[in-house]
Amino acid sequence: MSQVRDIFFEEFYRELERVVADLRGEELRMEMPLQLVEALRRRWHEYEPSEDLSPLTLIGVDGGVQQSRFSHGWTVSVGRACALIRSPGEEALRVRKRVKIHIGRIFDDRDRAYIPSYVRLIAEYGVASEAAEEVVEAGGRPLVLMDGSLYLSRFPYAEREYLSHPRLLAELFEAMASLHILARDHGFPVVALAKDSTVFYLYMALLREILALSGIDGNLASIVAESPSPLSLRGKMGRLEEGEREVLEGLLGGVKPLCDQELVETSVDGPGFTHPLLLAPSIYYRRGDAVPSLYRRVRELLPGEEAERVVSALEAFFSRPPVAVTYWRPHRGARPFRLDISASSLGYGFPMKEIRRNAFVAEGRGLDAVREVLDHLGFWFCNPLEYNLPLRQADRLARFDRRLYASRYEPFIIKRIEERGVTLLSRVRDLREVVA
Repeated sequence: MSQVRDIFFEEFYRELERVVADLRGEELRMEMPLQLVEALRRRWHEYEPSEDLSPLTLIGVDGGVQQSRFSHGWTVSVGRACALIRSPGEEALRVRKRVKIHIGRIFDDRDRAYIPSYVRLIAEYGVASEAAEEVVEAGGRPLVLMDGSLYLSRFPYAEREYLSHPRLLAELFEAMASLHILARDHGFPVVALAKDSTVFYLYMALLREILALSGIDGNLASIVAESPSPLSLRGKMGRLEEGEREVLEGLLGGVKPLCDQELVETSVDGPGFTHPLLLAPSIYYRRGDAVPSLYRRVRELLPGEEAERVVSALEAFFSRPPVAVTYWRPHRGARPFRLDISASSLGYGFPMKEIRRNAFVAEGRGLDAVREVLDHLGFWFCNPLEYNLPLRQADRLARFDRRLYASRYEPFIIKRIEERGVTLLSRVRDLREVVA
């Protein structure tokens, strides 16, 4: 198709010019919310990572996933992940691998998008636990480093998901809980590094802190506490009295809000990290939702044994230690990274379900553990794009090329499924692409 003359380019260019000219001033203007900037600077810890490598055994974990879609809802997701074990003083890397496959009839487009990520996470957490157990049994202390986040920002709460793929969800909850419990019981950190994140966890925590320091409570403080983001908060401003709305407008300003990474990037210059923030389960930010009500709904939806398997997995997930988030700038001028860290390594080993709202860790608590992790990350920091050598190596091994999947994996999948008596028909869309 690349050799076919593009007959749409003139229309594309005219539309692009129209849309760019139509961008509103507030979408382009960067105006710093000064009270938030000052609040962030109060929560900033200057720190230059040590040049000495710590004695932790680094385990770099990454994964990839591919999916096949057939007619009548048949969908196959294949996730694979690897863990690279790098022991202090050893040049050779040890590799552990894991593959997870999910096959089923999926009728909802949302589930076809969610399931591959679940499959990849199960493979990643499974191989991470396997590698960490190996290091612990050998007398070492691991540092498990994953790509992305340790926090499920979109928790599976829809009844549809528990009816569609309950066993997959149970396996996901079990895999995540197992790694965090292993880390708590053996005293090692699990961290995840994200180079691009657009969340507002820090933003909202600072906003609540400003209100508390100002002595503002009542309806305004309650609405801010219930809002997971400034976008959600703006949607609730109609419920406020005029005076309360003016106070909030003064904090939010008349511009688009800054996500956490952007707020850090524009507020501080030198190397360091933000004060760790404990993250509550995202389910608590849904009005009327709570852990017990979720268990009750699962038992109503599923038959006895299957329901108890899912509820047991959910209980393990909510009973494991929470996750804390910090934002780290390696050196002056570098873009900040989001860093999720298992809160048990900061001294918070209690069940995650006990946290009802995001909250900063106590002053001085767990900061040495954060610095220990940053020393290790700083040692392996290479550049702003690849940012971490062990993660980059794991990514290169685990990355799942579509052509490789289609030529080597997919034919075996189709053959084995059809041997079980299921006829897999290609979707008309896919057949048209082959013919084209």
